[in-house]
Amino acid sequence: MADRRHGPHPLAHAFVPIAILTLVWGCNWPVLKIGVSEMAPLTFRSFTLPFAALGMLLVARLSGDSIAVPRAWWGRLVVLTFFNIVGWNAFMLFGVQQLPAGRSAIIAYTMPIWAMLISLGVLHEPLNRRKIFGLALGMLAMLVLLGEDIRHIRSTPTGALLILVAAILWAIGTVLLRKWQPPIAQNALSGWMMLLGWLPLGIAAPFFETHPASYLLHLSGGTWFAILYNIFLAGTVAHWAWFTLARTLPVAISSLSSLPVPVVGVISGMIVLGERPGPGEFIALALVLASLFAVLFQPSGKKPPVASEPEPY
Repeated sequence: MADRRHGPHPLAHAFVPIAILTLVWGCNWPVLKIGVSEMAPLTFRSFTLPFAALGMLLVARLSGDSIAVPRAWWGRLVVLTFFNIVGWNAFMLFGVQQLPAGRSAIIAYTMPIWAMLISLGVLHEPLNRRKIFGLALGMLAMLVLLGEDIRHIRSTPTGALLILVAAILWAIGTVLLRKWQPPIAQNALSGWMMLLGWLPLGIAAPFFETHPASYLLHLSGGTWFAILYNIFLAGTVAHWAWFTLARTLPVAISSLSSLPVPVVGVISGMIVLGERPGPGEFIALALVLASLFAVLFQPSGKKPPVASEPEPY
């Protein structure tokens, strides 16, 4: 029950953004799988990033925020773009092309675990028993999934390792964002990062594209749906929901809002793609959720620091 002396629990006014975030980003894993099954991964992202970026910048302007970037911050903005957008998308897209959508979501959402580990050295945050326990659970989940891949994919677990690298790069970008605290509105910052990140991905795309450009005229309806979904829903609406949470909730609580995403990713992969996760996936999913809860949960009486960070999609 909420403490009447302090008003309702902060999540009471965040149900709609959390629901949007969970459903849109969770369902995006099978949608991404559909998109990169017909299009080269970098080509797919080259179609979606610039429009999603413009959507975020438009949201920033409509919210009354400035979209100007101080000249001294462009260098750091490029670094943040590399980790949060370029590295994340490049490794994640090639990984999800090789793995089931549900498994990809489980691995990707270990990001807060790696961010916690990296922050020990960069932000000098204290390491307590709760965080050590959470980190151990996350490592165990990765061993379960990588072990499954080694046994069943005939070769090295390339797809799982690609997603894991993507999650670690995203974690580095998140820690740097917390350390630097850019003096830029969050929606505008995300829009600029997506726009800058589109440039190297767009330049690299033709080198990974093995089909003639004319095939783009014959894309299936499912692929066009994946493109539009990643522009308007995963790229713009879900980012609006995330920043609504990040601006109005303590960072630990807003981070907890991402806990249901891999669950929805697994379930939507089963419904949309007919995936049938085995015991390894369900065990790893339970371990990841327990790990994230252990790392991010703030015991009552402790007030977490207020901060916000953009999340890749």
